[in-house]
Amino acid sequence: MRTFGFIVLGIFSGIGLLTLAIIVGLVYLAESFDGVRKPVAAVPSKIVLALDLDKNFVEGPGGPRFESFSFKSAPTLQETVIAIRKAKDDARVVAIKATMNNPSVGLAQSQELRDVIAEFRAAGKPAELFSESMGEGSGALPTYYLAAAFGDIWVQPSGSVGIAGIGTEAFFLKNFLARFGIKGSFVARGEYKSAPEMFTNTAMSEPNREETRALLGSWFGQMVDGIAADRKMTADAVKAIVDQGPQMAKEALDKGLIDHLGYRDEFDDAMKKQYQGAQDMDLGRYARLPVPGAGAATKRIGVIHAVGEIDSGGEDDSPFSDRTGIHSTPMVKAIRKAADDKNISAIILRVDSPGGSYVASDTIWREIVRAKEAGKPVIVSMGDTAASGGYFIAMPADRIFASPATVTGSIGVFTGKMVIGDALTKLDINRERIAFGDSTGMFSATTDFTPKDIERLNRTLDATYADFTGKAAQGRGKTVEEIDKVARGRVWSGTDAIGAGLVDELGGFLKALDYTKTRIGLQATDRVRLVEFSDSREGWWDFLKYFDDSDVPDDVEAFFRTASWFTKVFAPLMREMNAAEAQGPQLYMTPVGAK
Repeated sequence: MRTFGFIVLGIFSGIGLLTLAIIVGLVYLAESFDGVRKPVAAVPSKIVLALDLDKNFVEGPGGPRFESFSFKSAPTLQETVIAIRKAKDDARVVAIKATMNNPSVGLAQSQELRDVIAEFRAAGKPAELFSESMGEGSGALPTYYLAAAFGDIWVQPSGSVGIAGIGTEAFFLKNFLARFGIKGSFVARGEYKSAPEMFTNTAMSEPNREETRALLGSWFGQMVDGIAADRKMTADAVKAIVDQGPQMAKEALDKGLIDHLGYRDEFDDAMKKQYQGAQDMDLGRYARLPVPGAGAATKRIGVIHAVGEIDSGGEDDSPFSDRTGIHSTPMVKAIRKAADDKNISAIILRVDSPGGSYVASDTIWREIVRAKEAGKPVIVSMGDTAASGGYFIAMPADRIFASPATVTGSIGVFTGKMVIGDALTKLDINRERIAFGDSTGMFSATTDFTPKDIERLNRTLDATYADFTGKAAQGRGKTVEEIDKVARGRVWSGTDAIGAGLVDELGGFLKALDYTKTRIGLQATDRVRLVEFSDSREGWWDFLKYFDDSDVPDDVEAFFRTASWFTKVFAPLMREMNAAEAQGPQLYMTPVGAK
């Protein structure tokens, strides 16, 4: 199945992508060293921090290689919240002006942004936001939830505020696939382990319905309560507006959801008038500025990002692959390097993963245990998702932090395959097999599992589930029986996971950082140096991040934007093909989104 990916990659190789990249680099270097030194803009004494919330805030270094193309590297969520906290204590920064229409951040990420905006405002500094429209007539409650953290909200008169209810839809393909002679054959441990249900069921199972309702209910309650507190309304009043559906801008103003109607130029003019003499500065530039009067950092904390699905081995070199996957070999090297570095006092592992391979998860788990045995505290900060295999690699940590909306848990396992034997018969495709050993066709897509195969799979899943729950009990200081009650494949919101004993504290990366400082003998306000230990090596395409958009000729930029489009088309397909090839026990959670 990977053949298709290599064919597409070959097409790009054929038109000279590498050659073009080298030429662009040489041109850039020639222009850079022409004897003319570009002037460096002076740092203004009065700054309004400009924040574009529509940017794709990635969880860590890397990301899809061409997707969301820009010659400027996307800011990480952690860089963003650290910069805003820095601005809170920087006398030069007088305010934040943000723009937002359709942010791509997850709900837990929104909560991290909300928390640091609240810190900024608590320091007596205003944060104002402009939006052309939030949802443009459709439901966008999570978007407005993020906007509500700002003290002054502007919306274009023709826009809307999509404050509406949330929900999710699940599709069940069993009968549809049966028409074509295709069958999903899977075995799972834990009645809540619903990942294979799309292929095996005609409707949602009751355990799946129960956990999904609980998760969405938790999210809905968090958003309603947050909006009510921000806008000084009651929760019942917010729910009443939600029941009405998206509000036109004037309606939103009358109901107290926003503060001003106006266009972008009017917003900018109002900001200039209010903060006379201040200059706008992009958050990316501000993040690189030194902190005036700050003392030197006395200790270092290693930061490792575990983002994406988990698999064994190394990373895929294809530019069409999703680079944010967690590959066991480079991840183990990153953890080991941080653990062996005598200058690193502790490790923060940032996890945003729905899981994947059991064996790969276990390999990473072992390296985290070894880091702890070497005397390095390991603190986990969970992002939007840290479930199944994502929870497996988090559970040995000394302390686990999750945002209220984080999806976690899903302690369970499944395995199986898609069977296409009847489809081949319908298409008059004959097949013959030459085999040695009764178990040869066990994972063949042309035949279903035999009773003997099912017996073997059940023994494998029993052992895997016992290992998962046993290690969870060990990491969380509980009995296996206590873990089993909250396991069985069930997902939990971060808030509910506290009660289930699966995480220790609610909070984002900054909360985990503050705790880690105290763990190594510092005050939460002391400075530290964060050292990134990446699980990805740089490839030739990474030279792009050293360019500014204005440095590149239009035709070259157009080429790479075309490549970006191809990546958006083919990367999901490549992920699906890779997932279809997965064999063995899988610790994976089906993604859940609120719309």
